[in-house]
Amino acid sequence: METTATRVLATVCSGTLGLLIGSFLNVVVYRLPRGESVVHPPSHCTVCQTRLGTLENVPVASWLVLRGRCLHCKAPISPRYPLVELLTGALFAALALSLPTVASVAPLDAVVAGVLATALIDLDGLEVPPSIGWATLACGGTLVAVSVATSDPHRLGWAAIDAGAAIAACGLHIGTGRIARGDLQAAALASSAGWGFAAGWVAQGGGLAIGVVWALLALAGWLRGEGARRGMIADAGAVSIVTIVAGAIATR
Repeated sequence: METTATRVLATVCSGTLGLLIGSFLNVVVYRLPRGESVVHPPSHCTVCQTRLGTLENVPVASWLVLRGRCLHCKAPISPRYPLVELLTGALFAALALSLPTVASVAPLDAVVAGVLATALIDLDGLEVPPSIGWATLACGGTLVAVSVATSDPHRLGWAAIDAGAAIAACGLHIGTGRIARGDLQAAALASSAGWGFAAGWVAQGGGLAIGVVWALLALAGWLRGEGARRGMIADAGAVSIVTIVAGAIATR
């Protein structure tokens, strides 16, 4: 039986972790699509290449203290960095506060992080690395263990149904020609399965919204042409996150 103190502690820890993960996501979003390592070299200014110190890497706070500029060359730092950190922290905290059990917080946090990374890379107009899709599917799959551990298997049925709906909608998206390469198509299907599975596990029947809205987005993009298809993955990511968080709140 979870106590109020346990829930509060989980919320604070999850939100703090979200700020740190958000900082890491900024690195992932910038480096992975460009074929760079997320580990080496360490964090540095992309203008003057100076390695950043520990105090320059504190999520949100460093950007505010430095007034959005590099300490060394005074080049402007995009406000997107602290916004991504704040958004990730807020989403992680909201899930920890709203989910029926804190046992599912970590897997769903990981799925949300994968969705955010995918959406941000798409907004930048770059190809989403396949590794993100497969990692998201693996994280979503760990909810099976959560259901078994908490004796809550009925969620798995809806999770499977909603994953199927997301896969079908992604197939329609692929059919519009937005994703051409085979490896990227497979990763997109894997990512969709992970997103849909997580949404179905949380929102149950409400998770079908992902498949329906994704399908409508794909059809709209196909009818309106290539220009309209840009950013559709980011739109789908936004729908997925809203479904997961809203589902957690509604079923609390």
